[in-house]
Amino acid sequence: MTNLMVLKIAARNVFLHRMRTLVVGAILTFGAFLAVLGHSFVDGVSGGMENSTTQSITGDIQIYSENAKDKLSVFGNMDGSPTDVGHVGSFQTVEQELLKNPEIVSVVPMGTSFAQVSPGNILDHFLEKIRKSFKDPNHDLQDIESQKRRIRFLVQEIKKNLEGKFEEIGILSATEAAQAKVNLELLSRDAFWADFNDNAENKIEFMANKIAPLIFDDNMIFFNYVGTDPQMFKERFPQFEIVKGEMIPPGTRGFLFHDYFYENMVKHKVARRLDQIKKKMKDDKLTIAGSKEVQDQIKANVEQSAEVYLQLGPAETEKVSVKLNELLKSDEKDFRVLLKNYLNMADDNFQQRYDFFYKEIAPHIILYRVQIGDVLPLSAFTKGGTSTAVNIKVYGTFRFKSFENSPLAGNFSLMDLVSLRELYGFMTDERRAQNKEIEAEMGLADIGQDSIENLFAGPSDANAKPAVATAKNADSVDLNFKKRIMGSSYTQEELRNGVFLHAAIFLKDQSNMKAVIEQINETSKQNKLGIKAVSWQDAAGFIGQLTFMMKAILNIFIGISLMLAGLMIMNSLLMAAMNRKQEIGTMRAIGAHASFIYRLFFYETLFISLLFGGIGVVFGALVVMLIGKVGVPASGDVATFFFSGPRLYLHLNPMLIFVVIIVMVVIAILATQYPAWKAMKISPLQAMQKRE
Repeated sequence: MTNLMVLKIAARNVFLHRMRTLVVGAILTFGAFLAVLGHSFVDGVSGGMENSTTQSITGDIQIYSENAKDKLSVFGNMDGSPTDVGHVGSFQTVEQELLKNPEIVSVVPMGTSFAQVSPGNILDHFLEKIRKSFKDPNHDLQDIESQKRRIRFLVQEIKKNLEGKFEEIGILSATEAAQAKVNLELLSRDAFWADFNDNAENKIEFMANKIAPLIFDDNMIFFNYVGTDPQMFKERFPQFEIVKGEMIPPGTRGFLFHDYFYENMVKHKVARRLDQIKKKMKDDKLTIAGSKEVQDQIKANVEQSAEVYLQLGPAETEKVSVKLNELLKSDEKDFRVLLKNYLNMADDNFQQRYDFFYKEIAPHIILYRVQIGDVLPLSAFTKGGTSTAVNIKVYGTFRFKSFENSPLAGNFSLMDLVSLRELYGFMTDERRAQNKEIEAEMGLADIGQDSIENLFAGPSDANAKPAVATAKNADSVDLNFKKRIMGSSYTQEELRNGVFLHAAIFLKDQSNMKAVIEQINETSKQNKLGIKAVSWQDAAGFIGQLTFMMKAILNIFIGISLMLAGLMIMNSLLMAAMNRKQEIGTMRAIGAHASFIYRLFFYETLFISLLFGGIGVVFGALVVMLIGKVGVPASGDVATFFFSGPRLYLHLNPMLIFVVIIVMVVIAILATQYPAWKAMKISPLQAMQKRE
């Protein structure tokens, strides 16, 4: 009997058992649809993550020390701690060897770690400002008087806020709390301010040491950073762009905040929340009345209104009060109450009050705790656990186009590699020069082994030689540590000859990544470079493994669906074989071979698999092409990183369709085996017995 005839009989049997066919077909359709759409989506996310990661921090390949204690993870460990990857000796030596490979375009040195800075509270800010004014030989006395009024007003507000609450301040002892009351009372008297100009420095120091610490806030800023060659970094990461300020000048030590971090962590708390509320109302279509999250932010602004009014001087307070009463159509005299009423916003007045904030209030407050142009006293811990600090100028902020609102892309700020080395505890040329200068100022002699031993010799040792020869009076020595970093420069030779923690490698063709990684590792062994290479995905750590996990979960789900479909096909065919014993036995009686019975069952299964699997594939392909045109909107800032932009556009892979069809055929073959084997065992005698 021909295959065509067998196929016709199989098709007839499929349509005769429509209910069974539809149930099995629905599962197959869903499985095929999910396979096409799901894999296209995961591939799209994988491509987006690759673009976001390689275009913001990792490059195509990362290299680091082959003796590293931990595996490189540029985003840190799951708990947020940095990985210990050691360091590599000379960047220039490594770069020269790697650039001999024609597949490598460039190598960008870098190192990632974290640091902290305390920019001071509001009183610290105003005290520093008036200190600078007094140091200016051409200072404006009228401006200084205005600053004094603002500081005096702020001190009065601090006193009001702490009235009756000194005992609640846990970090103050009873004695300290009592002294704080006395100090605040002293500053409330006219006598303290009467001779302020004649004794400005001492009085500023008194307030900085005794009054400013009474303002308790979470003013410490913690951040991750990448130290690199800023110019090379900008060139090799084309989506890099300056948002505020300017680029770090070539050969100059400097710092850039990521704009996302600057807006969400450095900006004034009240302004930051207002921005977030506006974004949620616009992008997420949330309302104040309908969102508990937004309501909590409104409540936080009201409760922390002191963050605003403590920064306003008497003149600014009076001016803003008039404007607020006009806006609210009230005649409230108490500015604190007035401000709280204003900050208690609703859906119908939010936009108006938001605009008012930036027009009338923001110009009078410190909108950012760190200003562009400030010199940051960064502190960090070296690999050995000791604390180190550098002063470094903030030149501006930057972002990566397309995913500028992503917290993952905004995870790193940027500084020059020479400053990173100093923060990390490595000796730099400038540090060596400063050490020699300090030794010279203090009159320190070179200490040899004999001198070190003499340090510990007993007083009875008549021949003991002092390790320090005629040191200068310590009081006359000005160490001037603050001049470190700030405004200093470095040479390209210093940058390229020093150590680095890891480096990004960019390729001509990313498809050759695996081969190039092997070549780099082989080059390292031959030339004793002490490095090893890993893909961007491995270097991204847990972030890079997300797509692998997504694919694994998707494939498990699809596999369960298809396995269920296969079992149902096998079960339905087995039941059909039992119900069709008479029919099958009769066919065997008139000469049908066992192979015919097998083909009959196989074609039935193949027909169902290809028909409904094909429907699922076509439907999935149509949805993928539709999404490829309109895109899937990113439902949050994190999604913009995974999508590498505000929308994810899917692309249909023809190979995926071919694979899904092959899987359908495999399911047909596997699901047919047992039912067909049972059917082939049916004999003509069984059919005759059934008929009787």
